[in-house]
Amino acid sequence: MAISRSINVEDLSVENMELLAAIEVEVELVIQHSRNLRNIVVKHLELPFLNFRVTPDSTIGGCPIEALDIPPRASHPNGEPSYDLLNFRLKTKLDCSNFHPGQKVLVEKLLLLE
Repeated sequence: MAISRSINVEDLSVENMELLAAIEVEVELVIQHSRNLRNIVVKHLELPFLNFRVTPDSTIGGCPIEALDIPPRASHPNGEPSYDLLNFRLKTKLDCSNFHPGQKVLVEKLLLLE
């Protein structure tokens, strides 16, 4: 799996750009416990995994994304590591209230990489 992590949209380079895409995800966890935490941890529902970056226009469930952060460490019930979780940081904490565990949403306007 090759997913760009901790990408700030201000640092985005369009080298190797193929096209903009959307992926379907399921919300696993909403993190909004402090002033700085405004993350949505989601499970990637589509295969194969795509190599992508967020763009200044990327959204999740219609809410603007600031960055793709390092995903949490998690494992499947059999003990194998889980690599299907993504951790998106929202631009505003107020948008966290739009999400709940089990909700299926689209992550849109992602930059596909080669």
